[in-house]
Amino acid sequence: MNSVWALLASIALIRTTLSNYLPEKLRLYISARFEEWTRRFNTDETMVFKDYQSSKMNQLFQAANLYPGESLPTISIPRVTVEKTENVRNLTFSMEKNTEMIDVYENIPMKWKYFSEYSQGMSKHEIRWYELSFHKEYKSLVTKCYLPYILERANKIKERNRVVQLHTAAHDFSTPKPVIIQHPMTFETLAMDGNLKKELVEDLDRFMNSKEYYQQIGKVWKRGYLLYGPPGTGKSSLIAAMANHLNFDIYNLNLSAVSSDFVLQNLLLSTANRSILVIEDIDCSIKFQNRESGIEQPIKYQQQNKVTLSGLLNFFDGILSCCGEGKILVATTNYKDRIDPALLRAGRMDMHIYLTYCTFSAFKQLALRYLEISDHSLFHHIQKLLPKVKVSPAEVAGELMKTRDPKASMEGLIKHLEEKVNLIADGNSEVSPKHHSSLSQTSNCQVHESSISLPLACNGASMDNVKSSGPKPDVSVKSKLTADGEGDNNFEKTDLVRDRSSGHNILQVIEDMEKELLSYKEAIIALQKKLCRTLNKLAEIKATI
Repeated sequence: MNSVWALLASIALIRTTLSNYLPEKLRLYISARFEEWTRRFNTDETMVFKDYQSSKMNQLFQAANLYPGESLPTISIPRVTVEKTENVRNLTFSMEKNTEMIDVYENIPMKWKYFSEYSQGMSKHEIRWYELSFHKEYKSLVTKCYLPYILERANKIKERNRVVQLHTAAHDFSTPKPVIIQHPMTFETLAMDGNLKKELVEDLDRFMNSKEYYQQIGKVWKRGYLLYGPPGTGKSSLIAAMANHLNFDIYNLNLSAVSSDFVLQNLLLSTANRSILVIEDIDCSIKFQNRESGIEQPIKYQQQNKVTLSGLLNFFDGILSCCGEGKILVATTNYKDRIDPALLRAGRMDMHIYLTYCTFSAFKQLALRYLEISDHSLFHHIQKLLPKVKVSPAEVAGELMKTRDPKASMEGLIKHLEEKVNLIADGNSEVSPKHHSSLSQTSNCQVHESSISLPLACNGASMDNVKSSGPKPDVSVKSKLTADGEGDNNFEKTDLVRDRSSGHNILQVIEDMEKELLSYKEAIIALQKKLCRTLNKLAEIKATI
């Protein structure tokens, strides 16, 4: 024991003597040689992963923070940190400082150690790092295989634990705090045609597994879907099911609230990869200019435009293609024919999904979800009624939710469907002018073409009196207008029912009204052309003053 203390005292004396009498360069040289000599007898090599590298977060440190935690619940470690936040689906495990664990990769032990300390000085901050130790003969395996494997596994863990969030990008350079989406809709519970659902899920899965293929053929890894169909057919529910299936965040782009193409560009650049960009009612979000009509917009109107069609096309082909890896664009509309064909071509909208009224297949899925039944004696009756009416899945779901009793619920649905069938039968039969008036007052018909939107008075609605300097359109259906240009438009009996004996139905009347609208439209186009030319001339004169 005395000899050990004597040896330690001698080493301390030698170290003090070397520090006091040897030059600094010589001391450093001796120290380096000594470390090199001791390293020859050490068979292990160590890699250090610091939390920050050049003021940026080290991705390897983040991966090391996630990857070992996956194995911690199954191995014996004295201290483990357990966390659960609202932005994470599952519990997360991590190592306590100054602890170590052994990971086995390809039958090779990998020793992980975690360290943490606070810096010295005025501004104290925590410095964290991981150390990975292994036999030095496996260095090539670690750098080429093990570290990429850790990065890949860490990304999968991060995606699996991440909750789906909704981001609203609607205002200039400001986006509200994202909201966690807790929508329970999945493809398993979505009431949708079975074949169409299968085709969509296969397309999404194929896209998610094709990242390397897209890179190989030189295409950007992105996809576009157009959802169109009548209101209430499940477009929003389908988007929620897509987000839950892919575990992607949703960015709701309200184009009508964006002031310019430049602001749209900045909003899109702020969206994350592996997300769903949603443009709802795309036909209403942008004032599309009819490029075939030849109508020139006034200069003042051009200056007041918000997001333009060309700006949106640049978004599809430019920003989304350059900075859109893993992004999915979903546009919705109730009227596909109102969208410019340039937006619908492949590469922008790769898959067009028509969501129609409720079919018997969709009804059975709704019955299974709401009533927990897969078959019933009343199914056959409902199967006969559904093709005769236009009823949305949301409307059917509303009827099924009124009671939990399957028989009472379906009897209520049958009654609802039969009422619709009777209304249709009454509309197709010969009715009096009074009955026509009561039917037409319940509807608001609108015909949109290009940037022109005119209210069509079905009967009981209002229509502005349009005066044109050109020839007066040939109006086949007469309407009585008041002095200020607005009135009842109560059609005369002789015009609405021209020949009671011939059984003229209401559909013929609507066709006549559409012809009337087209004649009015031609007159308005002529007026608009003159107005645009006049406004442009006034703007030129104003600029010269």
